[in-house]
Amino acid sequence: IDYPGMKFNAKAPDSIEVDFERTIQVSNPEAKIYALEEDIVKVASGAHPMPLTLRVNVGDCVKVNLKNKMKASKASFSAIGLAFDPKDSMGANVGVNQGDQTINPGAERIYTYYADPFIGETTSLVWDWGNVMTNPRNGLFGAVVVGPKGSKYRDPKTGADLTNKNAWAADVIIDRSVPGNEMRPNYRDVALFFQDEDNIIGTSFMPYVQNVAGLTGVNYRSEPYKYREEQGCSLGKMFQPCKADKPEDPTTPLIEAHTGDPVRIHVIGASNEQNGMFSVEKHEWPIEPFMRGADLISVVEFAGSEVLDAFLPSAGGPSRLPGDYVWSNQRLPYSQSGQWGYVRVLPSGDTRLLPLHGAGVGIKSASVEQPVQVIPVAAK
Repeated sequence: IDYPGMKFNAKAPDSIEVDFERTIQVSNPEAKIYALEEDIVKVASGAHPMPLTLRVNVGDCVKVNLKNKMKASKASFSAIGLAFDPKDSMGANVGVNQGDQTINPGAERIYTYYADPFIGETTSLVWDWGNVMTNPRNGLFGAVVVGPKGSKYRDPKTGADLTNKNAWAADVIIDRSVPGNEMRPNYRDVALFFQDEDNIIGTSFMPYVQNVAGLTGVNYRSEPYKYREEQGCSLGKMFQPCKADKPEDPTTPLIEAHTGDPVRIHVIGASNEQNGMFSVEKHEWPIEPFMRGADLISVVEFAGSEVLDAFLPSAGGPSRLPGDYVWSNQRLPYSQSGQWGYVRVLPSGDTRLLPLHGAGVGIKSASVEQPVQVIPVAAK
């Protein structure tokens, strides 16, 4: 659907001047989004949408009935990371494939995908190929997240079932009766969609530009440094509450977990001109999450249209320390343009979130919680 009211930060001005008469674009009057039928009324009433994030399991068959409610542009649904018949559900018109896999305004079409067990757990970026040069830049992207076979998905706060819902954040409740899942823990699961369009910064364009310009954000949201400075946030306190907040949090996605919770972050290059560097302050994760003894990393590069996972084994780090940690694009100009937010690690038992411990599908379990040991650490 068309969404001309898109604004990445409701309090900030529509544009913020950075350098060489260039600006960060905070609003996008040309915005378009994928939305479930049940969410259209809510979005039309002013609710700030999140990119479409669908959750399925390994082995599932996924049928998408796409209705094009845009006024002018053609549309399609292309989940290239799943298995599909390219003559029917590629979502793009390619080569000598017969028929039109895009749809006109007012039309609808069914696309069929399969979460192939050979591929296993993955995340497929969803793009529109009705007008691929413009629509993804304007927000027409999403993802299909493929979780472990037999899993259930719930709202981390209310416990509501998120099956067939749009949910950028969910608790994944593992069915341990499925072979291969016996020892796997439940985990928090979130999707972050990074977008930018500055093709000059970092190139040999003279004089060198120091700031990112254009439409830049994460999940249709941004928190630019320059706006926060104008509201009284000094550089030394940029990541602390100030007048720019509402009252205490930035507008970018807030990732929440209890101390010690496993957290899987899907880092998605949704529409990008340049590569980014994703990091979570004071956290490390294995470069191969299911390989015993894999090297640990604390920052990872991602490219446009690339999807990768940061699987944090323990929220709060090895010491399970509660507090707010910064996730960000570690290319400083992109962080300055608004691509950063909080990972809020709550003490175990905090009732703002449902506990992962004890939740299960079709089984009962019991365990003894181990005492937390404080390990001295040095700041890097």
